Amino acid sequence: MKNASILILIQAVIALLCGILMSKMSFVGRMGIQFLHRDYLIFKTWWKTALLILCIQLILIAIMMLVRYFSPVKTTKMVSVLFLVLGVIGAYATYIDFTTTSHKMMKGSFHSGGYLFWVGWIISCIYFLFWNKKPKLVLADLTVPSSATTENDKL
Repeated sequence: MKNASILILIQAVIALLCGILMSKMSFVGRMGIQFLHRDYLIFKTWWKTALLILCIQLILIAIMMLVRYFSPVKTTKMVSVLFLVLGVIGAYATYIDFTTTSHKMMKGSFHSGGYLFWVGWIISCIYFLFWNKKPKLVLADLTVPSSATTENDKL
């Protein structure tokens, strides 16, 4: 759990940086969001953006932890590679979007925040790809040892 806590802390810092960077968009971008694309208003406030990004990263980590806990190591690695490939595809799609659509009018800091999100995604995937220890079951410590006998067993 110690290593997972470090991963979550790293993701929190990355989400904070993403939120700050993405909120520093250009004037044209702010006006476009304010008047045309109101569904993107969340990107104007740094803490809302950071919270959204952190939630997405925590959902990814939770999915990967559940897969690691309930599946064999081979399946965990396959799922990690699948999410890693999805992260690389997402980063490339973000690059294409930022260079060919109206998003290219946003400031470089907004773009950096978008790319940093995918860096955080890839960090989580690499973590689960190379760290394969399954957590210990707490309930296993509560079982009665087989050598223990009761009064009924002696009769």
